[in-house]
Amino acid sequence: MRVRDQLVVAVLLADVTWLGLHRVAEAKNEAAVGGGAFRLAPPRSAEVDAFARVRGDLVQLGQGEMAARLERLQQDGHLWVAPRLDAGRWAVYVQSLGLVRRVYVRQEALLRPLDHLFRGASSPAPPRYQEAFARLALGGALVHELAHYDGLIEEGAAYDRELAWYEEIRASPFVASLTGEAREAYDWALESAILSARAARRRAAGEAPSS
Repeated sequence: MRVRDQLVVAVLLADVTWLGLHRVAEAKNEAAVGGGAFRLAPPRSAEVDAFARVRGDLVQLGQGEMAARLERLQQDGHLWVAPRLDAGRWAVYVQSLGLVRRVYVRQEALLRPLDHLFRGASSPAPPRYQEAFARLALGGALVHELAHYDGLIEEGAAYDRELAWYEEIRASPFVASLTGEAREAYDWALESAILSARAARRRAAGEAPSS
């Protein structure tokens, strides 16, 4: 076999090997989120529209850069929807074999964040308070998983970034501009999101809950 032919065969074998490994990596990712996952893209109009609302919420919160970052992630095919993701998760970052790296958002969390947050339980908080909490909790979860996507491995460090994001929102011009019940709703929602993230951080670190 001539050298050129040998090179062609070697390239073809390499392509076949890479494709096989990529399929294995995709299967591992799929198993990690419970199966049934799909790319956040047309023709999934309900999910695409919901994601547009999430980006709009972030822009309103003064987080236009984050909204743009998520849009780029979506366009690059790295943002997926996971219908069967554990009910305790808003989103999760999964990478397999260094080949497939994706952030998955739980379908219910994206389409019906209030249902995901309260899981059928009644809340004594007024609807506006609940909506603000759900809005912030989803945003914080995406901040957390983006931290992992960017290479931050430790859960504690990712929670620290999430907590810093809540504090950034608390100090934002948007929150400062709110008055009356709207301000009370966001103050309550921020405090609730921060307490939840701190508790999750302690659990991740294996610490006993504080009294």
